[in-house]
Amino acid sequence: MKILVVSLLRLGDIIQQEPLLRGLREKHPTAEIHLLMNRQFANVERILHGVVDKYIHFDRETLQRGLGESGFNILYSYSLLEELVQSLNGERYDLAYNFTHNKLSAYLLGALEIPEKRGLHQQDGRFRGMDNRWIKYFNDRFSGTQKSLFHYVELLGSSFDLPVRPQAAGVRKKSKSILFQCLTSQTAKNWGLDNFVQLKRTIEMALVDYKVQILGAPFERETLLAAFSERDLLICDLSEARKHLQDCALLVTGDTSIKHLAAQMGVPLVELVLGTSDAVKTGAFSENARILTEDITVERVFGEVWDELSGESKNIENTAGSLERATWKLYLDKASRDSEPAYVAALKQLLDSHPEKNLVQALAGYQEKTQIYLAWQKRIIAALPSREVLASRKAVSASDVAELILVAQDIIKSKKDEAGYFQGFVESLLARYSQATQILDRVQADLEDQAELLAIRETLTRHLQSLSMEGAYYAKGIGQLSISGFEETGKSLQRDLEDAKL
Repeated sequence: MKILVVSLLRLGDIIQQEPLLRGLREKHPTAEIHLLMNRQFANVERILHGVVDKYIHFDRETLQRGLGESGFNILYSYSLLEELVQSLNGERYDLAYNFTHNKLSAYLLGALEIPEKRGLHQQDGRFRGMDNRWIKYFNDRFSGTQKSLFHYVELLGSSFDLPVRPQAAGVRKKSKSILFQCLTSQTAKNWGLDNFVQLKRTIEMALVDYKVQILGAPFERETLLAAFSERDLLICDLSEARKHLQDCALLVTGDTSIKHLAAQMGVPLVELVLGTSDAVKTGAFSENARILTEDITVERVFGEVWDELSGESKNIENTAGSLERATWKLYLDKASRDSEPAYVAALKQLLDSHPEKNLVQALAGYQEKTQIYLAWQKRIIAALPSREVLASRKAVSASDVAELILVAQDIIKSKKDEAGYFQGFVESLLARYSQATQILDRVQADLEDQAELLAIRETLTRHLQSLSMEGAYYAKGIGQLSISGFEETGKSLQRDLEDAKL
């Protein structure tokens, strides 16, 4: 089998996709895997070992110049694309994956003669490939500033049914080297050189046997020399940076390609999330990462450095957030509206990740939000305009959807829909429609999704309450039945009668 992967993204994105490529290799161990990527990031080939058999370069910069500069023939870019398409078709691929998920990659994939295509692609004048709930969620949550409950790698892995997992914590290194990556691609994401200087001084005073050095690309040298001495700097390319990371005990970094490289290598790191960075969507995909999003002071960063070097365990994941993730995963894993969610697996994962008492404590707030969501849903249904009224309109007027707008405003102002149960509903009021009745169809479709999500939410709550009661019975000496005593039956969990005998 021959597989083409399209990844026309930035350097950090390609590095971040390594778990996806490894998952693809795991799923198709004997396949020949080719990666199409932008030519300017060809240096990534040196660090993606054992996952790609052939790299193909997309000359995006030359194509753009050919379209915008007067010195090029008007058909120059077209001829380049035609040559690329013919070359790719000559490879006779059996399967293609689009890891890029934008219009350019969709049109390019649509022009290729490949029997099976996964991910966004153009076909017969329409965009295809949005054929499961995970990839629809990915499209909705990564198209703008919307929040996501899942990491970029998790979403694409689930969308394409590829086995992916965060880099596991490895054996602690005896190295006494600490590295800083101070500069990012955007000024708003930078913590500030003054803060890094102070952190370096604090580390070297408190941990006298450790040496702190600064990673940087050649074009960053002059900027870094304004704060650090020449002997502090490690100016290097990507492959050299990889060697330095292999030998260090810890990396402190912002949202950079070096962060993703360190994460995939299993290097312990402290990530500083600032500006437009998103810790959930694109944070370090590693169990070795300590990610700071608020109150990023020198004292706090040093505390995380100290804890990591001394082997202190990280804080357990937010339990309320885990409940939301479990709810949405149950929904997204369903192949269709009629299929049954896998509650047993969800409960087992929650119990493996959190003490039962933490789950019980978080359940009260979880139930409270459920009642808020049900009340919003009821208000939306009551505010729906009739189809007959909308059918008589040439366009939707504000008065037709005034009550719906008021509900949407209340949802936004409340800031209680962090998980996005009503995101589709709010966005439906901002869209344009060629027919007035289309807004009704869109809102009703969103209501169906909400109803399904809220039903899962309520069922998951009942099962967690049941486990809590079981613990209470055990405390009274009545006995305890483990999670293995459950089985999937009908629309809910039922006790296995043989296991349930006292």
